[in-house]
Amino acid sequence: MWTWLKNIFQPLIRALWGFLKVIFKGALEIALAQLRELAIETVREIAMDTTLLTDEDKRKEGFERLKEKAMDRGIETRDSILNLALELSVSFCKKKGWI
Repeated sequence: MWTWLKNIFQPLIRALWGFLKVIFKGALEIALAQLRELAIETVREIAMDTTLLTDEDKRKEGFERLKEKAMDRGIETRDSILNLALELSVSFCKKKGWI
């Protein structure tokens, strides 16, 4: 009985889901691109700060500094995106031999 309704809405839902995945992926890429240079700068600053002894202290301070820099530039994003940007920047800086 409801098969006809399912046959109508299922392709629409699939198309909408595909569209939303593209939008969200694009939004994430834009957010990370905006934060990339700020995050790399922050990671390098933290690496040179000899007062921060533990990795946990460095992570917390890096997060706070990046959040402040992002807000100063008008970049509003979630904490998870800031943490992702920092983790990617740490990996990048290690690979380059900067830290």
